[in-house]
Amino acid sequence: MSRTGQNPPGSLTPAGDTHTRRLQTFSALKNRNFRYLWISGAFIGGGNQVQQIALGWLVFQLTDSAFWVGTVLGIRALPILLVGPLAGVAIDRWDRKKLFLLAQVFLVVTAFLFAVDVALDRVTMVHALVFSFLLGLDASIIQPLRQALVVNTVPPHDLTNAIALNNAANGILQSTAPLISGVLIATLGVAGNFFVQSAAYLMVFLITLPMGTPYREGTKDSGSVLKSFAEGLRYIRSDTTILLLIVLVFVPSLFIHSTQNLLSVFAVDVLRGGPLVLGLLGACMGVGSLTATLAIASLGNFQSRGRVVIGALLLVTICLALFGLSSRLGLSLALMGLMGFFNTGFRLANNALFQSRTPDHLRGRITSMYVVDHGFQPVGSLILGLLAAEGALGPQRAVFLAGVAAFAITAFIGLRFRHLWRLQ
Repeated sequence: MSRTGQNPPGSLTPAGDTHTRRLQTFSALKNRNFRYLWISGAFIGGGNQVQQIALGWLVFQLTDSAFWVGTVLGIRALPILLVGPLAGVAIDRWDRKKLFLLAQVFLVVTAFLFAVDVALDRVTMVHALVFSFLLGLDASIIQPLRQALVVNTVPPHDLTNAIALNNAANGILQSTAPLISGVLIATLGVAGNFFVQSAAYLMVFLITLPMGTPYREGTKDSGSVLKSFAEGLRYIRSDTTILLLIVLVFVPSLFIHSTQNLLSVFAVDVLRGGPLVLGLLGACMGVGSLTATLAIASLGNFQSRGRVVIGALLLVTICLALFGLSSRLGLSLALMGLMGFFNTGFRLANNALFQSRTPDHLRGRITSMYVVDHGFQPVGSLILGLLAAEGALGPQRAVFLAGVAAFAITAFIGLRFRHLWRLQ
């Protein structure tokens, strides 16, 4: 094993970079190509958030079951586990922009057809499961692909800022989309949300058409798919820090995001509300996420990212446990905001460390392994859904238990691998 605490040779963000010495909240936006990607990210974030809120509400109305809500929202992550790692080979071999545009066309068509299905009142649980699975199939390519495109549209010294601003683009609409989605459900019905999602994905396609990738390095890969995939795995095994950064992202995916899938259950059964309460819960988390994003962007290429990674992950697990205990709307909203803040702070710092250590010709393959944690969300959603079901622990005790388990895992990793705290 090697390279456990210092930036590797050829790292995109060498220690002591002079760009870390001044406030640079929007510095990456001076790059024209990144601006296209950044604006499109706002529509991706808004479309995804509207869709998740609406789909969870639709399934809960169809089944009145926390188990099915967790299952339908969680199954979209299954293709990431099955297809995602191999998708990284395509990302490294093919034109990344063209691949991204093709994936967006698929999303536009899929969301529109499901919206029509809901509007005609023909939707069934099978349709919802298939729709969620297809979204996950597309996400298995888009998630690592978009991260690679961020790196390919900015110079190395703007990387951390660009990663944070990319998340801010999502957060801008994520902070308001849940409330908008709740209002749309209450006024226009749930089908309107899926039409909005399709329109948002169409805007992403149009916005990214003129984008270029000037910082894309030439591919060095000409072997078989399996050989190329194995090359990425060998690099991960050779870098202890890369491997640990991948392991850490499993904690929020298995616990935090699985809880998000149960927000409709909390809104109705715990907080005694309706779609507006559901929207407020999601909006508070979005506001917290956006606040953390702007804070990280302002710091730029700062030198204490390791402390942020471990500290923020510990704090978000504590907030998760407290959210499970809360039955008051005000406290629950505040805790959702804090969860959004600390979870986003963790993910941005962790991703910046990860991308700074990854060579571009392997970026698709290694990043596809980094996001494979989303493929385990069905496991967390299934378990949490079963525990939260009537006759089991119930939603509050289930989420509290998830928070305690997540804290214990994070504390163990932080104590066992103390060099993570020192990462720059």
